[in-house]
Amino acid sequence: MIILNLLANIVLTISGMLFFLQLYGKDSSIVHKWSFASHWTLKFGLSAFVAGSFLNVLTFSHAPFTEVLMNVGLAAIFTWAVIFHYKIFNKHGKEE
Repeated sequence: MIILNLLANIVLTISGMLFFLQLYGKDSSIVHKWSFASHWTLKFGLSAFVAGSFLNVLTFSHAPFTEVLMNVGLAAIFTWAVIFHYKIFNKHGKEE
């Protein structure tokens, strides 16, 4: 269970960082046009999420089964979101 949680948190850290970069990495991104509160709420939330996942990796956290299950699910969702956003919003990711 500890190794599964570690792997899930590694995936969460990487996919969270990639998702953050996809949203905030381009000046043309829609998030830069949002209101101050919306823009910074999302930026803070994603930053805290990535930092927490990374700290879980560094501390080799021992989580209960329910938290491990949640982390595995979140890792799957964020991995899907990164791939989806790459395919939909990246010119190189679109099928021709």
